[in-house]
Amino acid sequence: MPYLSHMKNFILFIIALLQVSISVAQEQHSCAEGKISRHLKLKKKSRAGLADNALMSKYDVHFYFLDMNAERNTTVISGATSIGALVTSPLLDTFCFELNPALTIDSIVYNNQTLTYTRTGPITYAQLPAAISQNTDFTVKIAYHGDASVTGAGAIGDGYSTGTSASWGNSATWSLSEPYSAYEWFPCKQFLQDKADSAWVFVTTSNQNKVGSNGILEGIDSLPNNKVRFRWKTHYVIDYYLISIAVAKYVDYTIYAHPAALPNDSIAIVNYIYDNPNTLPNFKNKLDSVALVMEYYSDILGLYPFYAEKYGHCMAPFGGGMEHQTMTSIGNPGSFSTNAHELMHQWFGDHVTCKTWKDIFINEGFASYGEYLAYDHFRGWPAAQAKMQNVHDDVLQDPTAMVYFTDTNNVGRIFDSRLTYNKGSAVIHTLRFVMGDSLFFQGLKDFQSAFAFSTAGIDDLKLSLQNTSGLNLNDYFNQWIYGEGYPIFSGEFYSNGSNLYLKITHSTSSTFTPLFKTPLEIKCFSPSGDTVVKVDLSLNSNTFIIPMSKNITNLEFDPNNWLLNTSGIINQNPDLVSLNLQDQQLSNATTIYPIPASDILHIKSLPNVYGQYKLRDLNGRVYSQRIASSDFSISLKNLASGIYLFELETSGAKVIRKVVKE
Repeated sequence: MPYLSHMKNFILFIIALLQVSISVAQEQHSCAEGKISRHLKLKKKSRAGLADNALMSKYDVHFYFLDMNAERNTTVISGATSIGALVTSPLLDTFCFELNPALTIDSIVYNNQTLTYTRTGPITYAQLPAAISQNTDFTVKIAYHGDASVTGAGAIGDGYSTGTSASWGNSATWSLSEPYSAYEWFPCKQFLQDKADSAWVFVTTSNQNKVGSNGILEGIDSLPNNKVRFRWKTHYVIDYYLISIAVAKYVDYTIYAHPAALPNDSIAIVNYIYDNPNTLPNFKNKLDSVALVMEYYSDILGLYPFYAEKYGHCMAPFGGGMEHQTMTSIGNPGSFSTNAHELMHQWFGDHVTCKTWKDIFINEGFASYGEYLAYDHFRGWPAAQAKMQNVHDDVLQDPTAMVYFTDTNNVGRIFDSRLTYNKGSAVIHTLRFVMGDSLFFQGLKDFQSAFAFSTAGIDDLKLSLQNTSGLNLNDYFNQWIYGEGYPIFSGEFYSNGSNLYLKITHSTSSTFTPLFKTPLEIKCFSPSGDTVVKVDLSLNSNTFIIPMSKNITNLEFDPNNWLLNTSGIINQNPDLVSLNLQDQQLSNATTIYPIPASDILHIKSLPNVYGQYKLRDLNGRVYSQRIASSDFSISLKNLASGIYLFELETSGAKVIRKVVKE
């Protein structure tokens, strides 16, 4: 079970926590649209400065324990948060943390001692009675109360909100902490790379309510004055912004997923749905499908990361969804796309979290592509293609669209629908095309394994995929992630019944990225049957001679919509025969034998030829490649019988030949 790696530290935290918490023991999208809809019209809030961050860097959080009072129709809260941590600097004499300045601090306790403190805006500085030495575990408990509502804070609106559903009439209170708003409702350290090993969320509320949160519901305590306390605990590593609560009159609709990797077990999917009699029937079919999507994602990405606890949803009256770890908060659980998106986040965003907000592509690009994968698997390729076409149509409206950015204070840019979500999804589709399905999906599994319960950046993703595939992905990342815009393809062709002569040129929508080195599929139309060929573009102008006995009448670039691109003019041009003399000379001088071949393929070409050869299948997968000489051989022993393409390219010419393996 992939539980926390610091169990010893966890036990020490619990012991320290019990010392300062005696009273507790005695009591026993769309995603993108939702995440930026209100933020764009609201002011930015103050953030921790460099000196504050330096102070918070002196300790590493291991444990959060939120013990709070909350109701479904108010943002007024009270309670205490205990933070267990490890000192990482030589000495720690000031415990610095973030907390909403509108909340009153009642006390800060360390080792049964009440600390003195000062507050500057959202930053609190608590003076420790004596400096704590490096590698020492400690716990600080902060008691507080007040109105947690802060206008204009979170990506989806406010960090802590209350409201009434316009559709169902239910009141709810909920948290939405991404990216910088956890501090609005509990004391914390908002560092992405400092994940806690575990978290407890105890919420006391009126007994009409249910409270949803992270992990497993270990119990519901009956308390005086018609109150109950929900005790949620997660023992998985968790980032600060993924800790959550939602409070409302809910009914519990729990279903189960049965991934193939758990043949004798199941995973609970706990859905907290408004208690109106018509609400659950309205969403039941879509909620049931979540179990099927979880089983599918577990097959292609690796087992659902939090399988020992649960997954689920809490309804709340806001637009879109938020991927709180093990229990998504959602406005409309009747959207197949949104449900698939938020579930995909449990792998990309929660299990592996972006290292910085500049790396949000790790979270949102893949979650958005999860929608495409779910459509393709459950609704069919035409439905998935229509969805991807809509994504392309949106991104192509911006000739300088770019996935990568640097302004992490601009929440609207972090969660930009076109750039982060749609272009992110589109270029992952391209990555799949570049790598091929086998390497692509294995690469995703390996990435999840390598960065399990941790954080990763875009460059970490690149290195991981290269390690899996053996491919050099520099061009892909430089063009599609760090580059701008898209290619605009034009072409000329001539067909004489023996060869297809091609000249493919492309300009780009942005001078920032003047060249796209990429594979490209070309659909060749013929009265005797259409054919799709795949070529590799390395220059803005490329020429090819492809053996083809059909008479080709027209071309279509990228028929399967793998690339963000537009098409220019496509013309027939008989002069291509004379324009490709170098190609013809290389072709005429190149002999490949035997055809068909069994174990060895021999190649003889021009004297002193210097170039590179590739042997690939009709889908573009490369089986062999190296620098070519004028006389060499290729082993075919490990290849299955079938048709392959041999490609020889020099600095001035290129030839492609069909190879038949017996």
